[in-house]
Amino acid sequence: MRSILLLIFTVSTFASAFDAEPRPVTLPNSRVAVAISVTPAPGYFLIGSVDNDSVGLIDNAGILRFTHHTGPNVNTTPTPYGGLTYYHGNLGRYVLLDDKLRAIDTFGVDAPHITDFHEGYQVRGRRFLVLGTEERTIDMSTRVANGYYEAKVIGAVIQEFDRYGRKTFEWKSLDHISPLETTPDVDLTNKRIDYIHVNSISEDTDRNLLVSCRNLDQVIKINKSTGTIMWRFGGSAAQSSDFAILNDENSGFHGFSHQHTVMRARNGDLIMFDNGNLRPIPFSRAVAYKIDEDQKTATKTWEYISRDMQIASTMGSVQELSNGNILIGWGSTPTGLIASEVDRNGTLHAEITSLSPLAVPYRIRKAVIAMTASTRVIDTLGRFSFSSFDSTTRVTAHLTSVLSPLHITVEKHNYVPNNMLFRTDEPCHPIPLRWTVRLSDSADVQGSLSFDLSRLLGEISINDVQLYHRPVENEGQFDTLSTTSVDGSQTLILPSILPGEYLVASRYCSQPTLRVPNNNSVVGTSVMMEWTEAVGADGYEVEVSDDPAFANDTWLYRTQHNDTTLSWFSPGTTYFWRVRVIRQPEVGPWTLPWSFTTPYTTSVRVDRENAWFQQRGTHLEFNNIQSSVVELFDVTGQSVLRVTTPDRIDITHLHPGIYLVVASSGVNTEHRAVICR
Repeated sequence: MRSILLLIFTVSTFASAFDAEPRPVTLPNSRVAVAISVTPAPGYFLIGSVDNDSVGLIDNAGILRFTHHTGPNVNTTPTPYGGLTYYHGNLGRYVLLDDKLRAIDTFGVDAPHITDFHEGYQVRGRRFLVLGTEERTIDMSTRVANGYYEAKVIGAVIQEFDRYGRKTFEWKSLDHISPLETTPDVDLTNKRIDYIHVNSISEDTDRNLLVSCRNLDQVIKINKSTGTIMWRFGGSAAQSSDFAILNDENSGFHGFSHQHTVMRARNGDLIMFDNGNLRPIPFSRAVAYKIDEDQKTATKTWEYISRDMQIASTMGSVQELSNGNILIGWGSTPTGLIASEVDRNGTLHAEITSLSPLAVPYRIRKAVIAMTASTRVIDTLGRFSFSSFDSTTRVTAHLTSVLSPLHITVEKHNYVPNNMLFRTDEPCHPIPLRWTVRLSDSADVQGSLSFDLSRLLGEISINDVQLYHRPVENEGQFDTLSTTSVDGSQTLILPSILPGEYLVASRYCSQPTLRVPNNNSVVGTSVMMEWTEAVGADGYEVEVSDDPAFANDTWLYRTQHNDTTLSWFSPGTTYFWRVRVIRQPEVGPWTLPWSFTTPYTTSVRVDRENAWFQQRGTHLEFNNIQSSVVELFDVTGQSVLRVTTPDRIDITHLHPGIYLVVASSGVNTEHRAVICR
């Protein structure tokens, strides 16, 4: 039976947490840390893989938005039509998502070939380019000393399909390139030889293919009509190259090594991520070359080297963005640096780091998906609407003074801002929108901004909303702004152009919303709960339970204030709470429940030497942990295994990855260690 404790009381009002000075906040659901400076290109980051069970869009707070649950995934790539593709580890194929991130198709190479996670995506015309592999048995004993007579040589297979799934192109590396062209670090005496290791395919401006062959240290161009190799471009360790490399020498080594993600930039240069494995002093970088096919020269025109000349021995990516910036994914660098967005002058515009050293994504992309964004270069006076094709940010700038050419970027996101702190009272009903405005030089412009709220406010009057602003996206407190409205319209006009983040909210609240403690937070055993005031409220009911369905052991409280403090909570427990307004003789609907967790009152010892257990392959063997519970957590904090007083645990069924092992004993002590599966 459901148990209810009803207490009616009043509590003195506590100072709102939102009145505090701005402070750094660790945001919930953060996957990575994103630092924004200057004027990065608009869009969300696609980090594949940054989450074991889903793909989505990473915003500038590092939060995974609009997620699509997948299972094991890698290589998330935008489509030309507002969707995504990714490689599904369990299916062994690519999945196509539409602009609502709904799965609508899968694709991969034809059997018996194996679809390769390194490359597969949709191109314009709704065609699909996809990489696969094949195995051929080759007698390598006749080709190299000590070669194996039945070596399994892995070749690359490139296929293209039209929108109806009909294969329109196929190319196999073993028909065109000998295994003897590998770089010196590939052992040709092995029984199994990955001799070419293609890791990227891109269409050139003439629609022929640029193919990155890591284990050849070559970029090759393939004629899509004939399948012939039009040219080869390689660094010093390559066995073959048609180009002399100019202006790119490091310790006697010319060019690149073990590269990734080769593509043609808009200025005609060839751009790539150069891992640099075989340089005498290895370091990784993004690099661009001007290719002269007549003179057979490749001249370095630009490079960006990671801080401290880090080396990424595997993975890595580059992407040219809409404003000309270059997004660099740093692959397997060991420091937690994931990506940098830079311009051709070397200015850093955005940087992504891992909140732990566990995130090592294969590729990083950026795309304007599930949002609207527009960048304009303005050097004249007048009105400028920030729209992209048939989509609009609903923001218009009216410039009255421009001293120099100015880049203005406006983004419209379809959710409320992260980390909403307010210098004044928190508004009750923020409209589920936020805008960001970025200016290359705010001192060089004067004018106004108009926000068109047509069809965004529902039943709310334009006179009942307030515009809020903070100078830095995701950080600091929002201030109210003085605006005017246009008669007969739903447009707010701000008489200045301020860079930063904006939101619109109703001035009045008909229902309460939860404020403190933050959802999914860790608190003490005494908890101050706070919610927004509701217009015309006679009081409020607060319901608390350790059951998310509020079906059992539920406590109900009443108060005339919009806060209360409770002090009876047990340690190490997750509680759920919700509020509803009382307007006699009725009550309103419950808010969506939030949760908080009280900490364990235990000591914690992190065992550096793992003396209490040993990992033997796919088994864990334990010593001296009687009367204990052993639990394994994956990198997202999810419990994947729980065993009571084990001597031995089989972890064969776990996906390869990194796990935290926690042994909780009856003496209030926890043993912790990290393992790799």
